[in-house]
Parts: sequence; C-alpha cells; structure tokens
Amino acid sequence: MFVGHYAFGLLLKKKFNEISLWLLFVAVQLVDILAFIFVLLGIERIRYNPSPNPFLRTIIEYVPFTHSLFGNAILAGMVFLLFWKLNSRRWASVLAIGVLSHWFLDVLVHTPDMPLFFDSYKVGLGLWHLPILSFAAEIAFLLLAGIILLKGSPQINRYIVLVTLLVVAYGGMFFAPEAEAKAAVVAFSSLTIYSFYTALAYWCERRKA
Repeated sequence: MFVGHYAFGLLLKKKFNEISLWLLFVAVQLVDILAFIFVLLGIERIRYNPSPNPFLRTIIEYVPFTHSLFGNAILAGMVFLLFWKLNSRRWASVLAIGVLSHWFLDVLVHTPDMPLFFDSYKVGLGLWHLPILSFAAEIAFLLLAGIILLKGSPQINRYIVLVTLLVVAYGGMFFAPEAEAKAAVVAFSSLTIYSFYTALAYWCERRKA
C-alpha cells in the first residue's frame, strides 16, 4: 500500500489539526522508510519478481524488524515514548497510532508475507491479486480523506496539489511498463519519493510570506 497510508495521515490531520501534516506523513510511512534503509544496509531483503501485476513485482523476502506486527508495535511504542517526552501524551498517542496503522493497512492488500512475529506466522488478505480493485480502492480512500480534510481548511489549494500529485504518482506506478529494478534502486527511489511528499506536506502548512 502507498497512498492509502497517506490517506490515513490526512484523516489524522483532520482530527488532530495541531500536529503537523509532515510529521503525520513520516509516522504513517515510518515502517517503509526504515525498511528501505535496512534494505540498503543489507539487514532486510526484497527482490524483483517478473509479473504483469504491478503490485506483485517486489517480493519482500526478509523484513522481520520493520514489517512484522511485533516489530511494528515496538516501533510504535518507541515513537510514543519519544513524543510523550518531547511534547505530550496526545501527540505521542496519535503518532504511535499512525505508525501502527501501517501494518494493518498493509495486511489488507499484501499476499501472506506480513509476519506476526519476526519472520514467522505470515498473513495477508491479498487484495493485490485483484490489481484494478486494489488500485481503485486505494485511490478512493485517498480522495475521500482529501475531501474530509479540505472541509473548512484554509489551505485548500495546496492540499489539492498534494492529493493530485499523490494520485499522479500512484497512477504512474500502476500503469508503468514492467521493468526489472535492483533492490537498492527500488529502496533509494522509494526513499526519495517519501522525502518529496514529506516536504510537500510541510509546504502545505507553511504560511505565505
């Protein structure tokens, strides 16, 4: 899942407006951010899988630290403790929920490759086996979250730009021709995309001079 995580971040922003959107975006994608860093460091492994289905072209072979429910819960707990110390229990709770949401949203679409405990007891409902339905559902979730956030927002134009670029990027990924890519390339390009949308989220809330 990609834009679905950001959609959840938009919903959190609507409910907890005092928390910066860029921080919520980092929280909901922190699992993947760390996963791709771990791939670059050789701690976790992914590989290319030739498939006409764009969602099945990347196989996660070994991701026990970032994509297991246990690991995700530990990470959420660390975020909770950090922001409870730095800010407040309210901020800590919201950001921890954002982190933990990643695993549960991924389980909806992933094939059974999401571990419960380290690299064991893997689960996944497999919506990605129906690529058109999966794509449409995720886009619909993003658009719905965007509409909810836009109501009463003073930054309507910027949020529209953000949601539009998310849709364009996701569409580009879905309709792109199949091409083999090394794990390091996938990791680096994904981290670049996450950085771009985090910066864009910051821009959305930056006051005009």
